[in-house]
Amino acid sequence: MKTLLLWASALLTVLGIGISVYFFYALSAPFEINGEGEWMMDVTGQVGDFIGGIVGTLFALTGTALIYLSFREQTTQNKREAFEAAFFEMLRLHRENVAEMRLSRSLSDHQELAENRKVFRLIYAEFMECYFEVKKFFRKTDDYILPKYQAELKRIADRISPYIDVKEMAMIDTAYCIVFFGIGNEGEQVLTHRFRSRYNNAHFRELLAYIKLKPQREDEKRFQNFVYFRSLPVSAQRAKIRELYDYKRRATITNPTLSDDELRFLARNDYTKYYGGHQHRLGHYFRHLFQTYKYLHYHHNLDRKEKYLYGKTLRAQLSTYEQALFFINSISTLGMKWELLAEYKRTENMDEDQVDKLRRKNHLITEYNLIKNLPGESLFGFRYRTYYPEIKYESEE
Repeated sequence: MKTLLLWASALLTVLGIGISVYFFYALSAPFEINGEGEWMMDVTGQVGDFIGGIVGTLFALTGTALIYLSFREQTTQNKREAFEAAFFEMLRLHRENVAEMRLSRSLSDHQELAENRKVFRLIYAEFMECYFEVKKFFRKTDDYILPKYQAELKRIADRISPYIDVKEMAMIDTAYCIVFFGIGNEGEQVLTHRFRSRYNNAHFRELLAYIKLKPQREDEKRFQNFVYFRSLPVSAQRAKIRELYDYKRRATITNPTLSDDELRFLARNDYTKYYGGHQHRLGHYFRHLFQTYKYLHYHHNLDRKEKYLYGKTLRAQLSTYEQALFFINSISTLGMKWELLAEYKRTENMDEDQVDKLRRKNHLITEYNLIKNLPGESLFGFRYRTYYPEIKYESEE
C-alpha cells in the first residue's frame, strides 16, 4: 500500500510537471487570430486558469497522498513505540522473575543454595533423577499407557518426525509433572487426577508410591532405606509397594516380604519429600515467557524479520539450563502449547491438514529458534533435533 501510494504520487507529480511544461512552450509560440499574428502570452489568462485547474488538481492529489503517508507513518511509529515499551517491560519482568529465584538443595556432602539462573541447573538435575527412576517403571508401552492417550501421542509425533519415541514422550511428561507439582498431599492429588486418564491405574499408583518414598537427604535413615529400596529389581519394588498399600488400607497381606516395623516405618508421612515441587517457581516463569512471545508473534505492525530480531533479544536472556528445562517443558503436557499442540483458531469443516497448517504458523519454538543454543546433538540422551528438526542449532554453524 505504501509503495503504491509513493509510485502514484511520483506519477502525478511528473504528469503535472509535464503538462505545465507542454502548455508553457505551446502557448509561448505565435499563432494567427483573424489573420494577424499575436503572441499568445498576452492573452493567456483564461488558459492559465485551465492549466491551473488540471495541474493544481494533480499536485493537490499528490499532496493529499503524501500527507496520508506521513500520517500513516506517524501512526505506525507510535504503535512501534507502544509495542517496544510493552515488550521491554515484559523483558524487564522476565529478568526480575529469574533474579527472584532461590532453591536450597541437600547434596551428598553439602547443602547448596542456588540463586538466579543456577536454580534451573538444580531443577534440571532433579528432573533427570526423577526421569531415570520413572524409566524403570516403563517397561512396555502398551502395558502402562492407555490406548487413547497413546494414540494422541502418536498423532502428535507423526506430525513432527517418524523417529519420536512415544514412550519417551510419556516418561518425560510423567517425570516433569512429578518435579513440577511435587509429591506432597496436594501435588499427589493433582498428579493422580492428571495420570488417571493416561496410564494404567495400578501402574501410576505404584509409581507415585515409590517416588513418594524418597526423602530429602537430611533424613539419613530414610534416605539410606530408599537407596536400598531403589537397588532392588522393579518386580520386588512393586511387591513391597503393594504390601505397603495394603497395610495402609488395613487389608490382609499374604506372604509378606516386609516386617511390621518396616511397614510402620514406611507408612509414616512425617518427613519432607525429595520432590517438593516447583510450581511456584516455574509456573509463573513459563506463563510470563509464553505470553511475551505470544504478544510478539501476534503483533500486526511488525514483519517476520523484525519479530525474529525482538525474539532473539529475549532468547539471549535464556541460559543453557533455562533452554534445557524449557525444552523438557515443551514436550510435557504442561508446555505443548508452545509448539507440539500450538494454539489456532478453528472454523467449521476443517480437516486435520488444515488444522496442522494453522498450527505450524504458531510454532513459537521453531519460529524464534528458542533452543538454538543447546550444545551438541543431545542432552542426557534426549535428541532435541528429533522433536524440533527445523531449528538452526548453534552447534551446526
